[in-house]
Amino acid sequence: MLQDSDQFDVDAGFETGLLEARKLWSRMGTTPSFQDKRVLEIGSGLGSLSTSIALAGAKSVVGVDIWEPRVAFARKKVRERFPELTTVTFVSTPVEQLDPAEPFDLIVSQNTFEHISDIDAVLAALRRLLAPGGLAYIGFSPLYHSPYGDHGELRAPVRLPWLHLLAGKRRVIAAYNRANKEAATTLAQCGYNGHKPATFRQAFNRSGLAVEQIRINPGEGRLKRAAMAGFKTIARLPGLEPYVTVGMYVILRQPMAACTPGRGL
Repeated sequence: MLQDSDQFDVDAGFETGLLEARKLWSRMGTTPSFQDKRVLEIGSGLGSLSTSIALAGAKSVVGVDIWEPRVAFARKKVRERFPELTTVTFVSTPVEQLDPAEPFDLIVSQNTFEHISDIDAVLAALRRLLAPGGLAYIGFSPLYHSPYGDHGELRAPVRLPWLHLLAGKRRVIAAYNRANKEAATTLAQCGYNGHKPATFRQAFNRSGLAVEQIRINPGEGRLKRAAMAGFKTIARLPGLEPYVTVGMYVILRQPMAACTPGRGL
């Protein structure tokens, strides 16, 4: 059985992902129509979201993940779990190198942009790959400086907010190396880009794509919504926004007159 680490069962993770795919659309505030659409997922991981989109009637779905073991798992899992589903494929080609025969109507990404170091390069790929008028739905959390931005990497006996920031980068890196049997020396090598909300906003604004929405900290449940409302108030104080911005849910649109390198209007 493929394990992302000794703490995570990927088979169970795939099934949970199928059930929770709708969370992305709840946090976006809208659910796209996938019927007969060509869809690309960036950071497809175990394949749950791409599978759910294919089941929703997409004409085709391409899930991209740079870690080949996850791509192999997703292919095998979909083949076994949904043998009739032939419209979804998974590849490990970096999105910057992807060269499909046709542009995509929709691009989606869930919980990946907080890991990508070169946001500009990926956004440039989105602009190249989206059809005119096409939409990109990008939702990601938790950002590194937010209360649990280490994704639980420290594995502390008690989860305390912002503990990873208090512990410092070296301890987070050491915890990552122990859990994953790696020898990382930077947070980026551990998969944390450390970007703050302003960095993401600036990248979206200069991407050449129209920014239709940026939702900050949407949440499910009364208690979580109340906490996020409190964070919104704190974020207005100088310098504190990065520490209370947990998630960003962004919709970008390709201009109708878009013309990308190597592709006509």
